[in-house]
Amino acid sequence: MRLSIRLTAEQIAEERRRRYLAAWPMHAQLEAQHDAANGRPEKLERMTIDFARIKGELPFPD
Repeated sequence: MRLSIRLTAEQIAEERRRRYLAAWPMHAQLEAQHDAANGRPEKLERMTIDFARIKGELPFPD
C-alpha cells in the first residue's frame, strides 16, 4: 500500500507565507519596494525571483 500526503490549499498558502518571510522578512520586502520606487529595482527583482521559486516548489492542488 502506498500513501500519499497532500496538503490542502490553506496549508500550502500558509507554508508559502512562512517561506516568503524566512527568505525575505517584512522589513526587507519593504526595503526592496522602496528601492524600486526610487529607481533601484535590483532587490525587488531578486525578491520576485525568490517568490516565484517558492511558488514553483509549492504549487496549489488541481
